[in-house]
Amino acid sequence: MGRTDTAFAQRSQKKLHFDHKDMDYYLAWIMGRTIYGGCNPTECLDVAKTITNGDVISWQKQWLALAQRVEAEADTAYHNGDLEHARSRYLHACTYYRAPLFIMKPAAPDFDVCEQKMRSCFRMALPLFDSPIEPVEVPFKAQTLSGYLWKGDASAEKRPTLVVFGGIETYAEDCYFMIGSSGSQRGYNVVTIDLPGQGMTPKHGLYFGAKMERPVTAVLDYLLGFPEVDADRVAIYGFSWGGHIVFKAAYSDRRIKAMIANPPMPNVFRAVLAQQQGHDRSDPVARTVFEQIAWRMGVKISFNPRDIARRFGKAYDYFFYGKVDPAGITCPVLCLAGEGEAAITLQITQECYERLPHPQKMMRIFTAEEGGEAHCQVNNLALPNSVIFDWLDQVLV
Repeated sequence: MGRTDTAFAQRSQKKLHFDHKDMDYYLAWIMGRTIYGGCNPTECLDVAKTITNGDVISWQKQWLALAQRVEAEADTAYHNGDLEHARSRYLHACTYYRAPLFIMKPAAPDFDVCEQKMRSCFRMALPLFDSPIEPVEVPFKAQTLSGYLWKGDASAEKRPTLVVFGGIETYAEDCYFMIGSSGSQRGYNVVTIDLPGQGMTPKHGLYFGAKMERPVTAVLDYLLGFPEVDADRVAIYGFSWGGHIVFKAAYSDRRIKAMIANPPMPNVFRAVLAQQQGHDRSDPVARTVFEQIAWRMGVKISFNPRDIARRFGKAYDYFFYGKVDPAGITCPVLCLAGEGEAAITLQITQECYERLPHPQKMMRIFTAEEGGEAHCQVNNLALPNSVIFDWLDQVLV
């Protein structure tokens, strides 16, 4: 039957296919993209049946094979002039190239290949959308942070803008599938950017740190130069680890007029370390995921004295700078979480909500009955998005 450990963190209480809970959660994340055209659920379940439970190599191999087949179908459709089908299959291929990366070490031979193919398939689909989506490059520390801007329509009319930040394991392309067309359909510009540590930025020496408000400031500086962006109606949304990034940003930058955290993470030590007690570090999926996270943090898991010193330095920074008092957030805040997450996550969400001072604050805990109990509601993305934009319509006036 295979392992049933939750090797990384509690992120859902429902089983989709795999006994291994982390692998099953990643499958739910992949299949959750269905609603925004990111995958074919039948293809996903068919591939899942060929993957050995808890086997890292099997996971990588089977998803990669599907991605290559679907990309070839997209290329054929494109060259035949069937642009709608081409867009659909390019988006599917993007997801399937993304899937191996969830459980793959950065040093693996296929890591760069899958990332490059994922991005190229997504960018092949961009000009085939009805609403404009354009790549953007944000200047930061003599380098650039890559991402995308998709607008409510093709006009230069000023509109409210939602900037979306993902978690440790996410790419800017992932953020599109988390929001999909929800923003443009509601008249919002939507922006997603790979901050330091996300996407492939670690390849260029940019890592997660305790002062993530700095790259967010650079993003806002850049975006406010666009005529389509209404400076008085800029909101930020962070999911997973992004739920910490947005707290740091909203605390320091008053240009942010509204904030959504899913889930709230004002103190990373309390939110993250509490979930790691008792989890099995010998599990191969966990080891692979932890090694990728260490890479994104700019540290290595080894007994080398230099590597140990770097880990202590990173921990020191987060201990002193990785927390925010919610009472210091002056804009409206929406706190989201799924009831299937760890008890500590739900406790932090409640406590955070109670300390927020703005009268237009709101908290929503999604339930299993409404199909939103998983971490970031990856099993029902339309649910949080509806809540987010309904709330933004009320506070960004």
